[in-house]
Amino acid sequence: MNSPGVFKNPCPICKKREATLLCDYVTEYHSRSVILVNGSYEAFLAANAGPRLDTCDLPMCDQCAEHITDGVDFCPHHYKLHQQVQLPEKLRKYQVRQKQKLRTEMQ
Repeated sequence: MNSPGVFKNPCPICKKREATLLCDYVTEYHSRSVILVNGSYEAFLAANAGPRLDTCDLPMCDQCAEHITDGVDFCPHHYKLHQQVQLPEKLRKYQVRQKQKLRTEMQ
């Protein structure tokens, strides 16, 4: 039997339990920057305040969420994308080689 609370905020994935988490997958990055001429530093900080990214925020229950790390949970759709982030093994050696080259150049 479902808890009465589930009907207030149902999990859209299973539709059986109450959604208690939001998907933390980053869906958009913002690179806005406001430049003030003849303004104060405080005004600059205020104009550039706010989040620099958007997240999915799909509500979901604890059982449907994929727990990535403490406090980071992905919906099943974005978890599949997250798994694809790693390069295939045959390309990883080139990636590692390039990262080593970049680190050497920065020193």
